[in-house]
Amino acid sequence: MDLELKDHEEKRFYFRPFGLKSLKGQEWEGASKDVKWLLPWIKPYTRQGLVALVLFIIATTIAVAVPRIVAFIVDEVLISKNYPFTHMAGILGVLVVLKILSDITFKWKITKIGQSITKELREDVFNQLGRFPLAFFDKNSSGRVISRCVNDVTNLSTFFTANFFSLVSDIAVISGSVIFLFTLSFKAGLLVLIALIPMVIFMLNVSMAQVVWGREQRNILSRLSSHTADSMNNLAVLHSQTFSGKWARRHEGLQTLFSNTVFRNILVWGSFSSTHVLVMGLTYAMVIILGAHQLKTGDITLGKMIGSFTYVGLIFGPFLDISEKLNVLLNALGSVQRLKTILAAKPEANESVPDSQDQNMPKGPITFKNISFGYRSDTHLFKDFDLELPEGEVTALVGRTGSGKTTLAHLLLGLYPLSGGEIQWGEENLKSFSPQRRARWISHVSQDLFLFTDTLRENLRLWREEISDEQIFERLKLVGLMDKVQSLPGGLDMIVRTETLPLSQGEKQLLLLCRALLQDPRLLVFDEATASLDQLSEEEWLGHVSKLFKGRTTLFIAHRLETLKLASLVVVLENGKIKKTFKKPVGGPVTEEEIH
Repeated sequence: MDLELKDHEEKRFYFRPFGLKSLKGQEWEGASKDVKWLLPWIKPYTRQGLVALVLFIIATTIAVAVPRIVAFIVDEVLISKNYPFTHMAGILGVLVVLKILSDITFKWKITKIGQSITKELREDVFNQLGRFPLAFFDKNSSGRVISRCVNDVTNLSTFFTANFFSLVSDIAVISGSVIFLFTLSFKAGLLVLIALIPMVIFMLNVSMAQVVWGREQRNILSRLSSHTADSMNNLAVLHSQTFSGKWARRHEGLQTLFSNTVFRNILVWGSFSSTHVLVMGLTYAMVIILGAHQLKTGDITLGKMIGSFTYVGLIFGPFLDISEKLNVLLNALGSVQRLKTILAAKPEANESVPDSQDQNMPKGPITFKNISFGYRSDTHLFKDFDLELPEGEVTALVGRTGSGKTTLAHLLLGLYPLSGGEIQWGEENLKSFSPQRRARWISHVSQDLFLFTDTLRENLRLWREEISDEQIFERLKLVGLMDKVQSLPGGLDMIVRTETLPLSQGEKQLLLLCRALLQDPRLLVFDEATASLDQLSEEEWLGHVSKLFKGRTTLFIAHRLETLKLASLVVVLENGKIKKTFKKPVGGPVTEEEIH
């Protein structure tokens, strides 16, 4: 898959109020395909949706039929007195009550279904992010990802509300009203139809313009989100450097672009709403004049004239509402195109690997075979690279900055996809490991302490409820932190953040080691884990961890000679190639001459 999110390339769109281009459907950008993409999330609620559909049909049918019934009551009950008033009034009252109850129940049911679908969609998008390699987040700013996962899902949620059925209901009411109007007065129906056709064309063009410009707004909003996130992450630099003014002007330019697109949408919408009011007023006036003339000449009854006036209101009344809802729904479907770049299809429910397979412990050495990798497609950091990590031993990677030490660790963790070759653990290809199995048997400890705003307990066990407090304290004792944690306010229940945790840097690194050991891994990857420690703290830290490496395959990325004492194999990297390797007794010193 293409790891870089792309914004939709916009073409110049010229708005023509009464142009017929939008009727050809060339600009609707495959809306039917977008709806099909949503079907897997909709399908589980089919039965409930059918119930809502029946209620919707009842409410809509009654809404359209009521003016015709009123016309009948006026002519046949009040004037001709052919039927008793109480009976007809009772029927009308029952229909109105049934319409209200059906409408309320339908909207409640469809909104409940919509919220369930949206919740599931959010979870699937969020979980999908956890499956992406680190390269995805290197290529895309946090603002762009957040814009899709939050703004677009929120935008799409409007598709799963009563808006969709309300739009269909309004269209059905207008269509039914036109048909019934022709049964009451052919001339009035023809007059309304003549006024209706250009207004429908105008409305479709307005909706199409807002869909196209809506995508442009979302693209600009995505850039704004990204710019704001970068600003928040680099406030210290922006405050101290002279180019912060230029950075602020860039933000102002994005704000101006966004404001201009909003203003354009408001202007177009205003032109349509004003035209709608004018056309509705003129049509009303002509239908009233026509009705009065027909009543005078006896071509129409009083009841039919009242019904005609009512249907004109039912036809033009929902028009603005239809345009708003159509715009909302088309914009919602426009968000599907952006979400597809993250979630191509609904994940299969049974895609997880059985626990028995996850628990199958891999054995043997870890071998890099002819691997090729580069952060860019036109360059390679590693080319036909080979390396073997002996099983149950500590291998140290050393080398200058940029030699590829951390990259090798990231490839081993599956954070970046290989361009070529394979990494084998014993007889198994590491690529075939499920995420659950990889997380079960491989642990990573880096120099950065990543903590969530949660209890210390959850930060250590990472929400794995099967891990007990006794197991946590057992691992804390192994790394020498049990007494320290027990003395903290609240102990394991303390709510922690990286900047407020009352531990030294060395103790925080031991906390990371405890987190890693709680899953009892067979492979430990240490990436410059002691880089921020002074020499005394590092010696104390290494004293705690040395006995924990026994029986575990360990990759230690080191920058100090003291750290290399733990290793039995030292690999020196230079520009993505192995400069030299040598074995040594565990605990034995390493000199500068041996490395260089």
